[in-house]
Amino acid sequence: MEQTRPRGINRLGMLLPRKLTLALEESMIGAQVQTADFGNLIGGLVLFFFIVAGLSGGLTFVFLHNLLYAIAVVPAGFFVAYLVVRSIYLFLADAVATQIEKVLPDMLMLMAANLRAGMIPESSFLASIKPEFGKLNLLLSHAAIEVQSGKDFKDALSEMASRTTSKFFKDTMRIIGEAIRSGAELHLILENLASNVLQNETIRNDMKAQVRSYSLFIFLASCIAAPLLYGVSSFLISILDSIGSLSSAAGQVPSTGIGLFSSFSLPNIPATLVIMIATINVIITTTASALLQGVLNTGNAKDGLKSIPIFVLLGLGIFFAVRLGVASFFASSSLGGSI
Repeated sequence: MEQTRPRGINRLGMLLPRKLTLALEESMIGAQVQTADFGNLIGGLVLFFFIVAGLSGGLTFVFLHNLLYAIAVVPAGFFVAYLVVRSIYLFLADAVATQIEKVLPDMLMLMAANLRAGMIPESSFLASIKPEFGKLNLLLSHAAIEVQSGKDFKDALSEMASRTTSKFFKDTMRIIGEAIRSGAELHLILENLASNVLQNETIRNDMKAQVRSYSLFIFLASCIAAPLLYGVSSFLISILDSIGSLSSAAGQVPSTGIGLFSSFSLPNIPATLVIMIATINVIITTTASALLQGVLNTGNAKDGLKSIPIFVLLGLGIFFAVRLGVASFFASSSLGGSI
């Protein structure tokens, strides 16, 4: 039983398109997921995606009583579940990359010191493996095993670089490999690389400080001001809808009553439609704001994905809180009581 189950899980993982499977596996490797077989893990995730898709279709049919909508929601639920899981692994991979970049200068300086002491590049690399390097130590240990098993040192460095999403680390390993091939003064190159990584980190911190005011403005405009205005305006439209309903019940058609436009009737826009559109706009605005925050802070929009749930929940909370607050304020009037 224990042997047939992994084979079945592996077959289930093959149902996922190869391109999506490779992207998911790459993000898992970048997140340093410890597993003996990625096929089993991906197969289990595919089973989870199918469960989410089935539940999404079932709930859609229960609430909307429409089979066509339910069938359409099933593939959407599958791929939304895939995107959510892959986004989580990408967040973890980026967190690992950040930790690697923080200790990378120390590792390079240690390796340069070993080279100055007379070690060859392979030995200086193996002597640079320290538990204090955390996530970087896992990459170094994996590469050390490959080198000790007979793999070429330059190829081991290249493979190690492919196991992380850190651009700085990839470029550093590429430069080290090229320096070894050309026979350059490797210890000087390592010291310069360590200095450059530290300078880049300082520049990034300075850039974050400079764009902080822009990020704050975007946050206030999209997550506070926009939901507030949407809440007030949607409530006012609800009042107009109530006026139209009262006038229609009295046998009168509401009109503008302004000169030439006195015969112009107010459009019959249901308040529920306005609320739905306002809610969708709040979600779109806050999502775009979170992505823009990622671009401003790190230069990568995907770094803003982790802020999307917070921004969306905050925006929707303010939107509905404003509607409830305005409704409570007008609750004493006959008009407010009819909304």
